[in-house]
Amino acid sequence: MGEDERNREKRDFGEKTECLWCKRIRWVTYEAPVKLHRFVSSRKTLFLVLAIAAVTYFATFGQPEMARRTFATLVFAAGCWMLEVFPLPITGLMIPAVLTILGVFSPDEAFAPFSNSIIFLMIGGLVLGQSIKKHGLDKWISFGLLTYSRGNIDRLVLLVMAATAFLSMWMSNTVAIAVILPVILSILAAMPEELVNLKRKMLLGVSISTSIGGTAMLTGSTPAMIAGALLGETGQFGFIDWAYYGLPVSLFSLTVAFLLLKKIYPSPKIVLNLDEIIEQKKEIESLTPAQKEVILIFLGTILFWFVGSRFEGWFGLPTSISNAAIVSVIAVLVMFGLNLLDLKDLQSIQWELVFLVGGGILLSEAMIVSGAASEISGAIASMRGLAPLILIMVALSLISLLLTNFISNSATAAILIPIAIETADILGVPSVPFVMAVALSATIAFITPVGAPSTALIYSTGRVSRGKLVKTGVLAAIPALLIVLAVVWILPVP
Repeated sequence: MGEDERNREKRDFGEKTECLWCKRIRWVTYEAPVKLHRFVSSRKTLFLVLAIAAVTYFATFGQPEMARRTFATLVFAAGCWMLEVFPLPITGLMIPAVLTILGVFSPDEAFAPFSNSIIFLMIGGLVLGQSIKKHGLDKWISFGLLTYSRGNIDRLVLLVMAATAFLSMWMSNTVAIAVILPVILSILAAMPEELVNLKRKMLLGVSISTSIGGTAMLTGSTPAMIAGALLGETGQFGFIDWAYYGLPVSLFSLTVAFLLLKKIYPSPKIVLNLDEIIEQKKEIESLTPAQKEVILIFLGTILFWFVGSRFEGWFGLPTSISNAAIVSVIAVLVMFGLNLLDLKDLQSIQWELVFLVGGGILLSEAMIVSGAASEISGAIASMRGLAPLILIMVALSLISLLLTNFISNSATAAILIPIAIETADILGVPSVPFVMAVALSATIAFITPVGAPSTALIYSTGRVSRGKLVKTGVLAAIPALLIVLAVVWILPVP
């Protein structure tokens, strides 16, 4: 917003306290566009990507044959992801077929990642998100945010960002934005038309906090799931291990992002009149039995993700009970057992994410098994004599941040996490900090509409220009990257 527009807004409102919110909230049903990005999808694009992959294969002459084939597959998959030759999940599903045809994996090995425990952890998050939407808890959240803001604009923005980040902790950002976006659009529709600044700030806050919230927990983003799957194969790494790094990164980054938005988009000094909102809230204030059951299952699932091992000790249960994937499956079974969901509800769940994450895990494994990651990592590790260890980590994180805003964050994680693991092994240092630095940086995907579906959906509302999105995203991404590097470098490896 320009200076003249801000001055006009302040002049129009000043210190007025009369009714500035007299509309009833009407629930907005937001349909995501079929295609979120304007890329050219054509046969020419497909042939171009195939040609580049073929050139990559011949250019790596002299490398191990399996590594050459994996490099070619990597380039082909990255090109398909970047140019949307196929829908993103279909590219993920294509990877096992290509790697099997090229002889890198057997069919059983190629499809094994699609049954990885991380996949079932993600399914639990998808089902929890669907249950929140079905039973109207998103509307309950909406009126709660408005009431607790007490009409204070900055407090309302902070509450919206905190609620968005909290939801993003427990489900992929695609699911979280599907839950929270109708809430935000309904709030915005009830606001006075003159509060343009506030509307932009709130939408940008949702975009940023969806990605930032996804850094906190293993369930929050596809880079987290890919990292968890690969680290789990090389040692013990689970839900609490990710939160050890991710939670402080999320909290610090969210605080900085809020202060930044407050500075860039100052709010007029007004108090919103919430009398009409309070009246509407009374109509839905009492939770239904089904809503209470959903909340209890949601909180119980979170509790078991964190302290399930203690319950095992108290009740003499097998150690597998505390496995995050098992807890997710049990939560799903309880949902259906209590008739909170039915088979029709499963049709609304974004099952295509399974293809995306499974394909990403497989591509990462292929890079490690074939030696392709070692070839790249060897070149990176050779910098050790010229640069300290921290600069190598900074370089990997910066590449991850840049890449994730031009191809999907899942693709970024699939490409860079195996390189981070191999680099750490060559340098003889623990791989967890390197992987966390890359994976957490890959979730900072709110600069362009490309990196994460949540950012794309915010942009597709047409209420935030590309210029505002990029400018605000860059300013928020810089401190977020510094926080990631500080946390993974300072905290001792658990």
